[in-house]
Amino acid sequence: MGKAPVRLFQPAVMTGFRRSQRNQTQHTSLLKIKNVRAKEDVDFYLGKRVAYVFKGKNKVSQIRSAQNPKLKSRVRVMWGRVTRAHGNNGAVRAKFSPNLPSQAMGKKLRVYLYPSRI
Repeated sequence: MGKAPVRLFQPAVMTGFRRSQRNQTQHTSLLKIKNVRAKEDVDFYLGKRVAYVFKGKNKVSQIRSAQNPKLKSRVRVMWGRVTRAHGNNGAVRAKFSPNLPSQAMGKKLRVYLYPSRI
């Protein structure tokens, strides 16, 4: 038997943007992280990096492809960070640069387990 694979991220879902009764602000996204059900569980994830991986329309050259400059891919990534808890049910707020598009609502994200604060 081989070693079990090491998982570097925890799956999450974007549930929407931070909002009030009538207004919403797109600069803060709300995420629901798998197996995080209370405000106390959020402390571990504060400051962790979040990735939204998606496919773009056109193939573009990849970064760090000096070995093969013809290497192209449709895969893109938008990076953000978990900033704080949102409510008491384990949801978190995250800021992305640039802001996440509205098409990301309900889609999967990856909450990476670094940087470590332990």
